[in-house]
Amino acid sequence: MKQKTITTEMTKTYIAQSLILLMQKKPYTDISIGEITAKAGVNRSTYYRNFSSKEDIVKFYINKIHHEYRHIFNKNEPYKIHLEKLLTHFLKYKKEFILIYKNGLAHLILETLNGFYKPLMKDKTISLEEQVKFWWYTGAIYNSFLWWISNEMWETPKELSDIFEVILSNICDYEFLKQPFLVTDEQLLNIE
Repeated sequence: MKQKTITTEMTKTYIAQSLILLMQKKPYTDISIGEITAKAGVNRSTYYRNFSSKEDIVKFYINKIHHEYRHIFNKNEPYKIHLEKLLTHFLKYKKEFILIYKNGLAHLILETLNGFYKPLMKDKTISLEEQVKFWWYTGAIYNSFLWWISNEMWETPKELSDIFEVILSNICDYEFLKQPFLVTDEQLLNIE
């Protein structure tokens, strides 16, 4: 890796870590670019050379976490093992993910999860069914992950991957699919 690329990556990381540290003290919406640059020890022009918004910083940070995971990802492992490894990796960043969630930025997690699988979609040999499965898995991971974060990530990655294994093994339970949608019309009317 070239020196300039390493320096740019380090600068972006300092800026991202500074934003995360500031989010521990005050809401994301109340944090200024000036506070971020002061905490990171960079000037505003350096910030704007690397990011166009605070959301870009959060996306960079989440992408960095995903890229770390790619080093341990093995596409030949069963889905259950993949999910347990992914959740174990995410658990290392529990504090950061909870901050991102509590500051209303969870949608950025979905964007990066989608980006993780997007390169697979460029492969013309992947069938429509396989493409839909990838997006379905991504949505399932994201929604389960949001639930886990909202629960302050108390459950272990193994517990969750075991549950996923049961869900996936029962996914072709046509009797379940014939049941009415999750809520009744009456329940829908009572949702505020």
